[in-house]
Amino acid sequence: MYLITLRLTGPDTASVDPDCLTALIESLIEPADGVEHLRVLCRPGRIDLAVFVLAGSAGAAGRAAHALCRRVVAEPPLADWRPTANQ
Repeated sequence: MYLITLRLTGPDTASVDPDCLTALIESLIEPADGVEHLRVLCRPGRIDLAVFVLAGSAGAAGRAAHALCRRVVAEPPLADWRPTANQ
């Protein structure tokens, strides 16, 4: 299992309810993603994700987590949010 951390950035004053976001993300997880656990930390203009992925390699885990992240920001509630490099 691999821990992949991701960050989404959005409008500076935008805030997201972590429970609603977690439910949204969980609804988008596909069996092939291998996601075992998910943690979400929301702050104004920033969402940090910790995705625990069961995969054969770190690269495969990263690709699965990033694919999930792309599906998340494609959803209307997060249309103004984008994946960014962790700082």
